[in-house]
Amino acid sequence: MSKPRLFLVAPDGLAGDELTKLVGIAAKAGDCACLLVSDTVDPAAVQAAQALGIAVLLRNAEPRIMHRLIADGLHLEVAEGLMDLRAALKSESLGVYANVSRHFAMEAAEAGADYVAFAQKHQFVGEPIIGWWQDVTDVPAVAIDPVEPQDLPQLLPQKPDFIRPSDAMWQNADEARRVVVELTAALT
Repeated sequence: MSKPRLFLVAPDGLAGDELTKLVGIAAKAGDCACLLVSDTVDPAAVQAAQALGIAVLLRNAEPRIMHRLIADGLHLEVAEGLMDLRAALKSESLGVYANVSRHFAMEAAEAGADYVAFAQKHQFVGEPIIGWWQDVTDVPAVAIDPVEPQDLPQLLPQKPDFIRPSDAMWQNADEARRVVVELTAALT
């Protein structure tokens, strides 16, 4: 089984230079695949993350803003209009947040989502949602609720493709390093 990659979710309002610094630290400490940001992100921070090999996705943004920022894709809270976006944006990444809805996740996959993000900690009964997803489709799954090392024994058997580190990583450089190093060590 391959290890999940890190899916960074930056808080809104983080200054561009601080975002760039913390993403750089995270990239040195672990295998960071994506950075999810708001459409108010500093364009220099987008370029800096991409220079590190990290895809930058905009949360609920218009495609024209994504093109202006030269971001890599969009992360949507609704699948409505996803088929039209997929037809227009052939090479950009399109991801959808499904919370814990299996129906919504399937609709997103059928409409062309490149990944589906699940709120894995919000599911209280039944088969674990990410494990179910991995059994029924090849579309990558993101564990979008922040993950701590102690969550991994329950989460890793579900085989998520991406996991989100604890939001403590956005506090300062030391926390960014600590969070990513500890999570990465727990993945080995």
